[in-house]
Amino acid sequence: MMNVYFVANLLKPYQPQMPLDQLVIEVNKLYHACEAQDYDSKHPKLYAQLPELWQEMIQIATAQCRSTVWRILDFGCGTGFEAEQLLRNLSVGNVAQLVCYDPSPEMLNRCRSRVAPLYPQAVFCGDLRDLPAGKEGYNLLATNSLLHHLPDPVATMNNLRPLLAPESVWLAGHEPSNRFYKNAECLKVYERFLRERSWRKFLSPERYFYRLRIEAGLISDPAKQAANEAFRKGLFKRKPSKDVIGTLVDFHVPCSVEEATAGRGFDFELLQQDFAGSWHLRWVKTYSYVGSFYENYVPEKWVRSCAELARKFPQDGANFCSIWKRP
Repeated sequence: MMNVYFVANLLKPYQPQMPLDQLVIEVNKLYHACEAQDYDSKHPKLYAQLPELWQEMIQIATAQCRSTVWRILDFGCGTGFEAEQLLRNLSVGNVAQLVCYDPSPEMLNRCRSRVAPLYPQAVFCGDLRDLPAGKEGYNLLATNSLLHHLPDPVATMNNLRPLLAPESVWLAGHEPSNRFYKNAECLKVYERFLRERSWRKFLSPERYFYRLRIEAGLISDPAKQAANEAFRKGLFKRKPSKDVIGTLVDFHVPCSVEEATAGRGFDFELLQQDFAGSWHLRWVKTYSYVGSFYENYVPEKWVRSCAELARKFPQDGANFCSIWKRP
């Protein structure tokens, strides 16, 4: 698990008023309340990149399972992306139950507007205590871009086990891997890419138009809004910076070798050890060899570099999807 010393050191000047694990949860709520309104439009690369990966995951998972009737718990449903992928890639007639849970009312409302037209019987829940617990249990657990927001993802996922059926399957989409930052060759290419990108960005008019739209309030700035609200609510004695908010929200997302070495980000091999006895890893796929950037959105020379890195280091992409099965 992550060494949180560097996070605690970062927070110290702002005098947080609650333990770190509680602070992560509360700041995430504030941030996602602000971000919900335009989350989808701000993350177009996810909707270009992930549907194909989810389709692959669903095909593999259903081929490995004996079940043909699905009772689904979409945990941390956000705006409903993974529920939509499941409904579009499974026969809706084989979905007996779909429960979408998210602690953010704003995110849950967005999920409802997206998912209810596809599956009117879906249940939307904002409180863990209200999660429906059927006699048979859920046999398909879905998460997407969730684990990195949780202060203790292993404990959180293990705590769901009483709600799950024996031999249930868990599809975990799009989580950050720290293996990328620990791979010297991957990192060398990434640093060259960032240097070139910084010059392109500096010369791009779009950069300045984007800033102007934020200043004019045409685009939300959830980090700034969450910082103001966290200070107003007394979570800190000094108003935190936007960078501090970003660190707490993307709690397990590494941005450097130092952070990856400190344990920020995940290593699926270490997760296997952490989940020993609770979940068995059945499949994993890593991708994104230009860090957090989408490879199809970068110049062709970097696409070729990414393809070569993927060939040489197929387990060391900056993100991964995985399939787990409950023993």
